[in-house]
Amino acid sequence: MTSRNSFWGSCRENHKRRIWVWIVAVLSQLLIYGGVTMIYLSRIKGFYAEGTYRSLAEFKQAMYQAARDAIGFSDNLYPVIMLLAALIALQGFSYLYDRRKVDVYHSVPVSKNRRFAVVYVNGLMIYLVSNLLGLILGMAIAASQGAVNGEVMAEAWLAFVWNLAFFLAYYHLMILAVMLTGNRFVTICVFLVFTLYEIIAYMLIGNLKAVFFKTYSGYFVYQRAKLSPLRDYTSYIWQLKNVENAAEAARIAMPLAAKWIGIALVVLAVAWFAYRKRPSETAGKAIAYRFLEPLLKVAVAVASAFLIGQLVYDTSYQNEPLLVLGMLLGGLIVCAAMEVVYDFDIRSLFKHLLSSGVALAGILAIFCSFKWDLFGYDSYIPAQNKIESIAIDADGYYDSYWDENWRYLDEAEYKKENMFLTDAEPVLALAQKAGQTDTEEMSENRTVQILYRLKSGRQVDRRIQVDYDDPETEALLNRIFQTDAFKMGTFQAITDETSYDHVAAVNYSNGAAIGIIPGEDAKKLRDAWVKDMEQFDFTLVRHNRPCGMITMGYGAEADYMSRQYYVYDSFENTINFLKKREAYYPVELDAADIDSVTVGCYHNELQNPYAGDPGYNLYRRAAEAEAVDTYVDYTVRETFYEEEQIAQILPHIYPSYIDAPWGRYGGAAEAVEDQNNYSLEIVFKKDSAYPYDRGSYYFNYCFRNGEVPDFVAEATAYTGEAE
Repeated sequence: MTSRNSFWGSCRENHKRRIWVWIVAVLSQLLIYGGVTMIYLSRIKGFYAEGTYRSLAEFKQAMYQAARDAIGFSDNLYPVIMLLAALIALQGFSYLYDRRKVDVYHSVPVSKNRRFAVVYVNGLMIYLVSNLLGLILGMAIAASQGAVNGEVMAEAWLAFVWNLAFFLAYYHLMILAVMLTGNRFVTICVFLVFTLYEIIAYMLIGNLKAVFFKTYSGYFVYQRAKLSPLRDYTSYIWQLKNVENAAEAARIAMPLAAKWIGIALVVLAVAWFAYRKRPSETAGKAIAYRFLEPLLKVAVAVASAFLIGQLVYDTSYQNEPLLVLGMLLGGLIVCAAMEVVYDFDIRSLFKHLLSSGVALAGILAIFCSFKWDLFGYDSYIPAQNKIESIAIDADGYYDSYWDENWRYLDEAEYKKENMFLTDAEPVLALAQKAGQTDTEEMSENRTVQILYRLKSGRQVDRRIQVDYDDPETEALLNRIFQTDAFKMGTFQAITDETSYDHVAAVNYSNGAAIGIIPGEDAKKLRDAWVKDMEQFDFTLVRHNRPCGMITMGYGAEADYMSRQYYVYDSFENTINFLKKREAYYPVELDAADIDSVTVGCYHNELQNPYAGDPGYNLYRRAAEAEAVDTYVDYTVRETFYEEEQIAQILPHIYPSYIDAPWGRYGGAAEAVEDQNNYSLEIVFKKDSAYPYDRGSYYFNYCFRNGEVPDFVAEATAYTGEAE
C-alpha cells in the first residue's frame, strides 16, 4: 500500500517533521561511539609507546579491553541515551500541547491508535538507526586498530540490547509524562519526578534511619531503588566493565534488561490508555487530569520537604528544631509553587489548602514515626526459630578479599556470601544486651554489624554497640568467634586452596626483623597457621598482641596482591615452622642491638582539655579550632642512649607496624594515655648482626597499656606554659 494514508506513508510524513531530531540523534551517537573509541585506543597506544606493557600480548589484551569499554558496556552512554529518549518522545508527541494542532490532527481521517503507533515507531527507529550507526563506527575504528575479537563483538551486541532496554524504559516514561501534562516545562518536571523519585525516596529514608535509629545499618544490605533502571544501570555498569567474558556479562545484564523491558511495557500501556482518554481541551494545561494534581502535589511536597530539612539539618550542625521547621516551611513553599504552576497564576499560591494540609500532615507523621520509632525498628530482634543463618562483622579486623579471578571483593560482600552462623543464640543475646545498655556506660564502645537471614527469605541488617571490656560480652563473642562459620567467613586464608601456586614472596616480621620463607613452603606455612587457628577466640585476640605477622605476596597473575596472617605467642605450629626455616624472631628486642630510643609524648591532655567530657563533640571542637589563631605543640621528645635505660624500655613496647585486631586499645583511659599519647623511634646499631630491615633508618613502636617507665614519663613531662 503506497497511499498517503498507509501506515508507512504516515511514517514518512512524520519523519519529514523530525529531521532535526534525526540530526541530533545520529551526530550524538557517532560522536560518543567514535570519539570515545579513538580516545581509549590512543591512550593504550600511548602507554605502549612509553613501555608500560611488558609484552605485545599484554598490549593487545589492553587494546581489546579498551574497545570493550568504548563500544561495549560503557559508562559514557547512559546520560546520552536518557536525553535522546526524552527528546524523541517529547518532540514526537509535542502536537498535544497545541489545541489547534490537536484539532487539525483529529480532523484527518486517521485513527488515534495509528497516530500513536506512527509517532512511537518513528521515535524507536530514530534511536535504533542512530545507535547502530554509532556502534558500527566504533567497531570500524577499533577493527582498524586491531582491537576487535570475538569477545569484543559479543559484548558490543550484548550492550546494544542492554542499552535498547534502557532506552525503552525512559522513552516510554517520557511518553507517559507527555500524556499526563499539557506543556513542555511541566512535562520535563514530571519526567524528572518519575525518573528520580524512587531514588530520592530511598536516599531520604536511609538518611532518616541513620539520624534517628541507633541500630540502622546499610553494611550488609543497602536499601536502594527497586524499579529504577537508572539506579540499576549505574550500580551494575562497573561490574559489567570488569567481567572476564561475554557469557558472564550476559548473566548479569540480560535479567536486568528483561526487567527494564517489563517495566517499559507496563508504562507504555498506561501511557497509551492516558492518550486514549486524554481530552483535546487539555492542550496547554499543566496537568491533563485534574485528579492527579493533588496526588503529585503531596508526593513532591513530602519528598522536597525532607530534602530541604536534611540540608538545614546538616548545615545547622544537627539542630533538630531547625530540621522540623525546614521541613514544614519547605513543604509549604513547594505546595504553593505547584499551585502557581498548575494554574500559571501567582494568585493561586494558597489554593487547595486541603491537599497542602495533607502534605504537611504527612511530613509530620513521617518525622514522628522516625523520631519516636513508632514501628519498633530499634527494638526489633527476630525470634530464634525464624532465623536461618547469620553473618556478623565484629569491629576490629580487616583483610583483603578477592575472588577466583583475583578481583578484590568488598569486605561486607565477602562476609555476606561466606559466613553462615547457625547458632543464633549468642548473637541474639548480644543484641538484647546492647539494647539494654547505655553506650555512655561502656568503657570501650565498639560497633558490631549483624545480618539476620530469616527463613522467610527476608534479610535484616542491624548495627549494635557492644562493650568489649564487659565480661559477659566477651563470653558471648567467644562463642561466636570459636565457630568455624565465623572463622571461614572472616579469614579467607582458611578456605583458600587455589592461590598458593601464585605466591611470589613470603616473609615473617616482628616489626623490625624480616625472615624470608621460600615460596614453595607457603602452603605448608598456611596449613600450620590454620591448625593454630583452632584455638582462636575473642579472649585470645582481646588480651594478647600478635608477636609477628606473615605476609604472602602474589605475583603478576594476581596483580601483586598480598595477605597478612597474624601470629600469636600460642601459635606453636606456626612458630615451630618458622623456627625450622630460621625465620622467627621474638617481638622483644635486645638492648645490645639498639643504638638509641627516642620517646615522644604528645600530651593530649593539654591538646584536648575536654577529653572524657561526654558533652564535648567534634562540632564544638571545630568551632573552637577556628577561633584559635595559633597552634601550640605540646610534644616533648627525649632520646635515650644508655643501654641500661634502653633495657628498661624494651620489655614494655610493641611495634606499631603490627596491628592488634580486637585488642584493648583506643577505648579505655589508660589505652588513650599510653598508646595514643606516646610514640617511640628505635634506631639499631649499624654494626648489629640483628636482621632488621636495612632500608629503614628507624622503626616505630608504642608503649603497652600502663607500662610507661617512670623515668620516661618524667623525662617527657611538659614543663612549659601553653600560649
